[in-house]
Amino acid sequence: MTKSISRVAFAPLMVVCATGCFWVTTKHEGEKLRTDVDRLQTRVDTELGAKVTKLEKVLDQATKLLARNSADLGAEVNGLAQENAKLTGIVMEVKRFNDELRKQMEADRKMYEERLEALETRLASGGSTSGPKRSANDIFDAGKTAFDGGKYAQAQAEFKAFVLTYPDHAKAGEAQYYRAESQFKDKDYRGALGEFQRVFEKYPKADLADDALFRAGESAEALKWCTDARAYYGLLRQRYPKSALAKKAKTKDADLKKASSDKKKCST
Repeated sequence: MTKSISRVAFAPLMVVCATGCFWVTTKHEGEKLRTDVDRLQTRVDTELGAKVTKLEKVLDQATKLLARNSADLGAEVNGLAQENAKLTGIVMEVKRFNDELRKQMEADRKMYEERLEALETRLASGGSTSGPKRSANDIFDAGKTAFDGGKYAQAQAEFKAFVLTYPDHAKAGEAQYYRAESQFKDKDYRGALGEFQRVFEKYPKADLADDALFRAGESAEALKWCTDARAYYGLLRQRYPKSALAKKAKTKDADLKKASSDKKKCST
């Protein structure tokens, strides 16, 4: 009977060993394992809980710091916006002052030009507004004769007298052109440039208005003012596209564009 029980009791053990010899746990060992698992669980819960608490504390501090930084950033942005508004106001005020100053300077310039022209007119008539006055044809012919003879200073004086005395005459634009051309021939390029500009500003429909623009470009080119010269050549092509000088102005403009970095040819 005892032998049979022993065989029955050990039968499972032998079967288990026959199929791979798995570990057989006794009741005592099971209880011990349960105790170890409970301890491990308690340890995990304790340590993990502490770390979770610490993490929550760090997150809370980070959240507060982020909120404070966001508030500070918002204050800084608001401050920058206020400073920007102040700067914008200052810029607008400076612009307004500059515009007013420019208008005042333009008004003063016109006033001085009118006074200068009035004085020059008096000088052209011999220092007095009374007395005999030379005819337009006499003055123009005298100027043209002096110009053709290479007496450019005399020609300039005659054509200047013509424009001042007869500013609305049919030949006024032509006289103004020859006034400028006399200075150009005398190599007074700076003075000529201003007088050529008067031609296409005051007499834009004159026959020589396109010639004046071209000469203005050449005057600026002689002064090494390449940017200004190109502007005049461009203006000629824009205002007088059918002019015989338009193609030549285009070529001049292209040449100056290539030479823009050459300091010997272009100062500006």
